[in-house]
Amino acid sequence: MGTKENFVGGYDLIEKAVNERSWANIRELARYLHKLEPRCSVEAWRTRTYRWAKMQDSTVKDLLKKEDYDSISPVDRHTTMYYDEKNDVYLTANLDNTGIVKIDGEMHRQMKKSYSDDGEGDTIEQMSRKFKLPTSFLSNYVKMCGWTHGMDIYTDEEIQSRTIDDLVEESVNIKRNKILEKSAKKYWASIEKDADNYRLLQETWANEFKSLIGQKATKVKPYKIEKSDAPYAVVMSPTDLHYGKHGWKDEVGEEYSLEIARERLLSSTANLISRFAGRPEKIIVATGSDWFHIDNENGGTTKGTPQDMAGSPAQILMEGCKLAREHIDMLRAVCPVEVVFMRGNHDRHSALALMMYLDAVYEDTDEVQVVCDPKTRQYLHYGNNLLGFTHGDGVKGNDLPALMATEERQAWGDLENHTWFHGHLHHMKTTEMNGALIMQLPSLAGHDRYHYKKGYTMNKAGMSAHIIDKEQGVIGHLFCPVVRHG
Repeated sequence: MGTKENFVGGYDLIEKAVNERSWANIRELARYLHKLEPRCSVEAWRTRTYRWAKMQDSTVKDLLKKEDYDSISPVDRHTTMYYDEKNDVYLTANLDNTGIVKIDGEMHRQMKKSYSDDGEGDTIEQMSRKFKLPTSFLSNYVKMCGWTHGMDIYTDEEIQSRTIDDLVEESVNIKRNKILEKSAKKYWASIEKDADNYRLLQETWANEFKSLIGQKATKVKPYKIEKSDAPYAVVMSPTDLHYGKHGWKDEVGEEYSLEIARERLLSSTANLISRFAGRPEKIIVATGSDWFHIDNENGGTTKGTPQDMAGSPAQILMEGCKLAREHIDMLRAVCPVEVVFMRGNHDRHSALALMMYLDAVYEDTDEVQVVCDPKTRQYLHYGNNLLGFTHGDGVKGNDLPALMATEERQAWGDLENHTWFHGHLHHMKTTEMNGALIMQLPSLAGHDRYHYKKGYTMNKAGMSAHIIDKEQGVIGHLFCPVVRHG
């Protein structure tokens, strides 16, 4: 079997072609030479032409002859393009052969970047909207220029006039901007999807919830507690309660039911309140975050994974909403309460229902503020503190400080203390990195068959409260462990 012979030289062919006729640009010449001698690719002919021009002590644009614009024949007008360097204009034939079309040099270059995948990779229709030109004109213009989506972003004139380092730097910056733009589009698409789900819930469920609320929130008996020496807030987060989870002691080592979940939540809350050094300015309740064990009528998580249930889906949803109300009433007897939601992977949509339920219950109550926001990451400001809240399943913990600095850029610079709170992993952990504290929160939930089978039984169940000084940030932690009997 023979091997393909490499082609060497070719300068005589280049000289002959240049002397015989005029060429619109080096690419047109290179294509012609490739037809004469296909062993040399179009790009290789282009490189050799630059080399040949240098040997002539000239430039390609000087050696490629130009004719008077008015003498171009109708046939040539469809195959030839000329660059008027003095006026920075590209000239080509009108589509109906009635005259010459002039395209501003900057627009021509931007159009090439727009069509190339190394630039923006736009379609003809997208280019039509961007440059306000008819699609029919652009379609022919692209063909006449010989453009493809796989081409580079630079014109022959740019390659000749600019340095390699300059072109490389611009290419890198364009790719970097494309990455950032794609990342931003993905982020906002996620936000819009969450917002659409939220609006759907508002339209279809809000009135039903309000009819089920019955009596609005009433006054509660104030809890007796001394005034604090210094202003502070408490972040009390019943994350990962998994209300509705079922655990049978004989199978998983402990019982867990609707009644046990309620007892653990209320008794732990009472224990933590009793240990406050003085009355806080407010209690921040970060909830949702797998408050519910299931998220649909089939008894599965948001993604549909089947779960062991302690009741029917309707019972879990409605009794879980009432329990959240009972819990907040206990806290608002101490001080004002702000409720923020961290929707979890078990209750991404049910948490929205809980949010709207609580917002409706407390809409006329001064001492309770429910932050009605569907985003999976939430931010609050308290004094000199920027506080972030998320469930913990969507973003790696190490990325949270950078996200906070990006999404809350102004507050990150203005406020000294930056703290994240998240759940999901069911055990406590405190990490300090990249200018932020990351508080991983415990879970009150018991075991089910899945957790027992996987050996996820070693974590200390309980609930924590974090003391946030208004100026100094996190200054203390309280923890109430679950006491298991028998």
